[in-house]
Amino acid sequence: MTTQRSHICLNCQHPLRLDFTQRRPDSADSEKKSETVITEALTGHSRNLMKLISDAQFPSDAPVCNDCSDALRNEMDAQVATLDDEIKTYQTYINYLKENHPTTSIPDLKAKLQNVSDEEKELEQQLKKLLAEEEQLDLDLQTKRRTAEAASEKSGELWKKYRDNLRQVFEDQDELHSLEAERQYAEVQHRKLTDTNVLDLCFHIWVDGIVGEINGFRLGYLKDAPVEFTEINAALGQIVLLLEILLERIGVQHHELMPVAMGSHSYIKLRRNGIDMETYALYGQGTPLSGSSGIDPGIRRFLQLLEFLLKELKDRNKNFKPPYQIHADSLVDNGVKYNAVMTLNTDVRWTRAMALMLTDLKAACAQCDALRSPI
Repeated sequence: MTTQRSHICLNCQHPLRLDFTQRRPDSADSEKKSETVITEALTGHSRNLMKLISDAQFPSDAPVCNDCSDALRNEMDAQVATLDDEIKTYQTYINYLKENHPTTSIPDLKAKLQNVSDEEKELEQQLKKLLAEEEQLDLDLQTKRRTAEAASEKSGELWKKYRDNLRQVFEDQDELHSLEAERQYAEVQHRKLTDTNVLDLCFHIWVDGIVGEINGFRLGYLKDAPVEFTEINAALGQIVLLLEILLERIGVQHHELMPVAMGSHSYIKLRRNGIDMETYALYGQGTPLSGSSGIDPGIRRFLQLLEFLLKELKDRNKNFKPPYQIHADSLVDNGVKYNAVMTLNTDVRWTRAMALMLTDLKAACAQCDALRSPI
């Protein structure tokens, strides 16, 4: 009686039907062994499929379907072909070695291998030494890096100080330039003031035609251009003040006469032995040149003081020469005398005499300014 049992393929696990009648009668142990192998394969034990098939004595020991058998056979053929190719390659290399290294022997190769091993050990020792040196260099590098960082911080602080100092230098330079500009400006102004004749500014003397002026006050009288005594008195007060300042500036004083500036009521004072003896008015009233003004004595004394001043200036500077000479109570222009008193005088000649007197005063102002000590 034929007995059939159900099995599955060990590869694809498809069901198979095997006929166990083909087994040998005395193969009970083999059947038990086959069932154990199949059970191990099905339960996932690690067994090589090719080994199972190779160890099987009957199909039931390692059941595989026809398709899987063909696939396994083809795979085995491919492996055999690969092994054949490897054998050929090895054989070719062996032939190459025999042709190119016929004298190479095993002892020589062992000696070379030993040399290579010794060289490898030496290189390993050198590597260890280099690694130790590298570690030391890393430590030195870290130390130098910390030193560099500290130096960088210090350099940053020094740079900040340098920046602050440089900014301060620029500010100081700007301030210095500003002060230098102020100094130059002050020097220019000082030079201008030094070169400026203060007396010319304070006592502006001007001769327009025949009539002379001082600070805008006319000192003269013409019938076609009459001037009141109030204006003449103001002009006389200005020349008395100017004469007083000039005498004080050069540091001289007349032994008897002294100008006293009192505005429109100025006069010349006569002193002897420290006692005031007499005063000579330089102001009048009424109509000029009418003979009743009473200023002629004052004009004579004023001319004496002016002549005294011009003489003192000439003593200090031999090159100084007054524009017009004073002779008694007259001023000389190109040999012509112009009387400075009003009595028995004409308006034109008296006005001309006053203009010449103002011109001498203006020259005295310039000479006094030239004689002053430089600042």
